[in-house]
Amino acid sequence: MGTVGFRTNMRSLIGLAAVCVAVAAVISVAPNSAVPERDWRPPAGHVLADTISLDDQHTLRLWTSPSGWYVESMLSGRHQAAVGAGRSGDRPSVSEVLNGLVGQVPTAGATAVAVGSPTPVRARVHSGVFLVSTSVIRSTDRAVPVTPLDVNGGLLAPQTLVEVAGRG
Repeated sequence: MGTVGFRTNMRSLIGLAAVCVAVAAVISVAPNSAVPERDWRPPAGHVLADTISLDDQHTLRLWTSPSGWYVESMLSGRHQAAVGAGRSGDRPSVSEVLNGLVGQVPTAGATAVAVGSPTPVRARVHSGVFLVSTSVIRSTDRAVPVTPLDVNGGLLAPQTLVEVAGRG
């Protein structure tokens, strides 16, 4: 191989290395210049019904619709996760999701519930659904007392001990 062939091969290798460096630079910069991430939203028809604070940085948001609910977990105002389900029917239900208890109360006229023990917490009811922190019950409890309340805080039905789905 002569000097000309060696120079041609060297130029090819240097050119190839420069192209690789340029491609790597574009790849490493591209995610930073991408369109900002869109806020998470549940499927169409769900509306933001409630927001509860678990601590200084962690909140849960309840989204409801006629067909079901979603609970969204947020950390420092940023979406972390979401869990949803359809309506459960004509019986009270409670599920543990994302450090919260989401419950469905089929009692007509219920605008709030008293939830937990030994000191119940009052939670608003939105389209038959409520959301509270799991701190209203002990980690070993398999059921939670739920009492449907009217707009004035009066009892609409007796307290019911509702099994917490996912604990058992």
